Amino acid sequence: MGRADSNNLLTLLGSAWHGAFRKLIYPGLRLSYEGVCDCFLFSIFVLPSYFGIRMGFFDLTAFRLFEIFLLILIWKKQTRREDFLRMIRKCPHTIYILIYFAIVAVTNLYHPSISTIFYWLMNGVLVFFLVAYLVINEYGLEGFLRRIRFYTWFLCLISPLELLIRRPPFSILDTLGKSNMAVRFGAIRVMGNCTTSNGYAMYLIVLLPFICYDIKTKHIDILKNIWLVLLLLLNVFLTGSRLSVGTGILTLVLLVIMQDKRAALKFFLTVPLILPVVAAALYLLRETPFANSVLLAFFSAFDEIFNTSYAVNFGADPMLLYNSSHYREVLVRETFGGNWLNPLVGRGGNYNFSMYVEGYFINSVDNFYVGQFITYAYPGLIAWLLMSATFLVSAIRIFIRKHSFLMWAAVVSIICYFISLWYLDQLQTFPIMFAVFGLVYAAAVLYRREEMEKA
Repeated sequence: MGRADSNNLLTLLGSAWHGAFRKLIYPGLRLSYEGVCDCFLFSIFVLPSYFGIRMGFFDLTAFRLFEIFLLILIWKKQTRREDFLRMIRKCPHTIYILIYFAIVAVTNLYHPSISTIFYWLMNGVLVFFLVAYLVINEYGLEGFLRRIRFYTWFLCLISPLELLIRRPPFSILDTLGKSNMAVRFGAIRVMGNCTTSNGYAMYLIVLLPFICYDIKTKHIDILKNIWLVLLLLLNVFLTGSRLSVGTGILTLVLLVIMQDKRAALKFFLTVPLILPVVAAALYLLRETPFANSVLLAFFSAFDEIFNTSYAVNFGADPMLLYNSSHYREVLVRETFGGNWLNPLVGRGGNYNFSMYVEGYFINSVDNFYVGQFITYAYPGLIAWLLMSATFLVSAIRIFIRKHSFLMWAAVVSIICYFISLWYLDQLQTFPIMFAVFGLVYAAAVLYRREEMEKA
């Protein structure tokens, strides 16, 4: 990476940093509440998890630092404190969150892992309540969605630079030594602000439905922000994640069927014009690393679904792809169906998993549900499913009752995330999904408030 590239990246990141943090400090070195709110959201959605300071029992990342600042500023002012505590008491999801967190805490005290307890508290529980509070009391639904859109533009414009500079652009912020570069079949796999390319792909798929929601008309309209949608999908392809290519297509299908007639007609008239142009461009540029990465990701996903082997033409190793899929079947059978785990008491967050079976040496758990079973046994897995299902059910209810297409976007986001977790671990994506959970609860509160004002 040359000096000029580094300077350009620093300038671009610096301008975004200044835009997000310009209201952070008042004269006299007093923290601005509005500035901390903006910085908190910016740090969740944009800043990498490896930007922070290593502590004795957990990493004080930038996101956690602003989370602490925000909690302090809420607590210092009586009206904010009362609103925040009232929201927690009245939230119907609180009991399910506390049950799950209690299992996490007890398990990781029994098998000591204090960092895991802090992780779930700060990256899950507090993210949910703080995002819900900000949407209800500070930003509203539209303000929050506009910020998500800005963050997505920023990430999707910056991340593909990895193909040119041969390292993640956000790695210049790496203070914890966790950034790296992923390569498969000779192609770089873009990883954005995450520590893995699969994590970045999951992150983008969570955001995709909200990018397809038209804030003004309050309907699903994929073409409304078509350039951002295409840029986001390009980033997904560049991650090389077969799973996310598939869930991205599923996301678009579930969104297309909920468009109104006008938007649907425009979509079906436009897409047949775009696809041949994209296909022709990729074919002509197929020898370039950029186009080859896109085609490799697409046909890897295609082969996985239809049991074909087109990805071999773009450098894929069919045996490696087969092993990647088959070992997950072995993993599920040997954990849920095995007898070496206690079904009532998990192994805790510090447990180092490994097994050798059927010629496979497995030392990573690429299935979140299996990971939860190993770590927290059936009580933790059931509690997590129950907690998460309450948000999905809430979003479905609001969609049916209020015809809120924003909640349909949330439903699609949650469902596709649940599907992804069958094939991957959460890969540091929980803060984003808990932010979506916070949006769902905030929407329920704001819609109820709107009904009361009309009554």
